[in-house]
Amino acid sequence: MAELNVNIGHWVRQNARIYPNKTAVKSGPRAFTYAQLANRCNRIANGLKGLGLSKGDRVALLLMNGAEYVEAVFACSAVGLIAVPLNWRLGHDELAFILADCAPKVLIHHAQFAQRAEALARGCSSILKRLESVDSGAPSSYEEFIASARDDDAVDASVGGDDPHLIMYTSGTTGNPKGVVLTHANCFWQSVNGWALGVAPETVALVILPLFHVGGLNGSVTPMIHVGATVIIPPKFDPGDTLATMQKERVSGMVAVPAIYQMLYDHPDFPKTDLSSIVAFISGGAPLGIELTRKYHERGLEFRQGYGLTETSPGVTGMGPGECLRKAGTAGRPCLYVDVRIVDDDGRELPVGRAGEVVVRGPNVMAGYWNRPEETAKVLRDGWFHTGDIGYLDEDNFLTLVDRKKDMIISGGENVYPAEIEKVLLEHPGIAEAAVVGRADPKWGEVPVAFVVPRPGYALTAGEIVGFCADRIAKYKTPKDVILREVLPHNAAGKIMKPALKRELAQDPS
Repeated sequence: MAELNVNIGHWVRQNARIYPNKTAVKSGPRAFTYAQLANRCNRIANGLKGLGLSKGDRVALLLMNGAEYVEAVFACSAVGLIAVPLNWRLGHDELAFILADCAPKVLIHHAQFAQRAEALARGCSSILKRLESVDSGAPSSYEEFIASARDDDAVDASVGGDDPHLIMYTSGTTGNPKGVVLTHANCFWQSVNGWALGVAPETVALVILPLFHVGGLNGSVTPMIHVGATVIIPPKFDPGDTLATMQKERVSGMVAVPAIYQMLYDHPDFPKTDLSSIVAFISGGAPLGIELTRKYHERGLEFRQGYGLTETSPGVTGMGPGECLRKAGTAGRPCLYVDVRIVDDDGRELPVGRAGEVVVRGPNVMAGYWNRPEETAKVLRDGWFHTGDIGYLDEDNFLTLVDRKKDMIISGGENVYPAEIEKVLLEHPGIAEAAVVGRADPKWGEVPVAFVVPRPGYALTAGEIVGFCADRIAKYKTPKDVILREVLPHNAAGKIMKPALKRELAQDPS
């Protein structure tokens, strides 16, 4: 029997045979069945081949969330092209760097990005063609391109396995963005890990994370298409619209960051929205506060905390039913086909309860960084991916994340992990969001400073928050100062941008 060569694009073709009339993707007023999605994927793939593109060529996507994202990615995978999602929130120079780095031959973009796309294409000699789309499916160069292409089966049986499927660029907060190469096999195993946590064909998934982010595309959409589920992708996030969609579409669940769940809870429609169809909410990207978890559980809504990285496709750990409250503060245990170890600076494995660097091994771990063999070698060593995150495993093999290695604060010779302080802050019923960063100090070297967003209706003071922490953690871990804010800066993935807070403290150390 021939070895099965996993081609991600085959999933749409196969589900079109199994569930031809079932809704695959719904975005705004547009909806496509699996049969319709397969037809469009075939046309896009054949059209790209008609432009002269061949296996290994890149196709850049400057798109808002929508059906176009799904069909473009799966069309590329069918014929061995590599999709490169672009973060449209980046500046021109950042996007120009990415395009120069990956040298795409086609740029597909939404009409609202027309001027930016034109300027980027002028500066990137590799781009042969731009295709412009509009959300409504109205006439556009993208729709004309699809209509003019052949619709015969485009899936190339020789494509798959270790062939690159995606290049997902990291945020670049510590330097130029790095392109994470994820293969067909990586994304298959990510989908299997997700399926093991309860994804089924009858699932209706709401996807609000940006699809240029691995959590939105590979952590949310891809596993759903794998099993023939239905994916609903609003073009933008609005708390009220999200709650209404959950009720109307009988949504099974979604993946989001804690800040999104806080906004949903604070919306006046939350108490009266029928959420009885929800199986679970998956939270990741930041610590999930115990108070928020309890409030959702009081409504019969279950959270499941997870942890992942772009380099791991992204899933590393997850939770089963009932574990979010029972194991509050943890990020879950390793997914089905993932190994996790905690090691010291010399690579020696540490015992249960001892904090060290989290290293990951599994078929979901990236092939490497695009065009960066030296940086790849730094993080992929002896088959293990070194995450740069600090954490420990408990006796039940649940992972607790302490912090990013590079974000650790050394105060008076003691290691202080901001995530540990943030966990305590989020236990306060009046705190919606918190971030802790280090500030230079002439006596201690560094001291922790907390940025806090109060929940609506709470009149918090800095002194009250410091006292709350002082009763719960060591003195050297207690924030030296607390800065109250209405909002904190977030990146496109919903994570708090700590470098911006650090720069603010450096400019105003008082």
